[in-house]
Amino acid sequence: MITYTAIPSPLFGHKQMFDAVELVDKAFAAGYFKNHLEEIDCAWIALDGDKVVGWATVAKCTLRCIVVHPDYRGFGIGRRLTEERLKYLESCNSIISYAWVRPNGECMSCKNLENFGFELAKELPDYYNKSRSKCKYCGGNCKCVARLYVKTQP
Repeated sequence: MITYTAIPSPLFGHKQMFDAVELVDKAFAAGYFKNHLEEIDCAWIALDGDKVVGWATVAKCTLRCIVVHPDYRGFGIGRRLTEERLKYLESCNSIISYAWVRPNGECMSCKNLENFGFELAKELPDYYNKSRSKCKYCGGNCKCVARLYVKTQP
């Protein structure tokens, strides 16, 4: 059974961070944590026993990173992590999120965001270049596109 735990920013620990690093490529994770760790307001982890199988964060009316272990995709973990984050941000007038689009056009977060009522605002070429010096999809400096999504709250 998968359990979900919120970790408020002051309690957001290094163990969860390093467990989450294992879920994504290390170049991305190192850049993300280096540039954004201090901004995180709250993080959620999905656990299968003691194993971290999903992880997501929010910062200032923004859905930040979300990662689900490849072996656990397709079971609603990303949906549940997004639900938890949206509940946390329910007082925001609008919420933004960035979705990572790989060079082959694959975007794992796009469908999830659209299912929750987010609308595509614009595409940002080379968005990840500054935070990801080695991209496993691009070879060297990252040229992946980000899609900026916005959701206006009722």
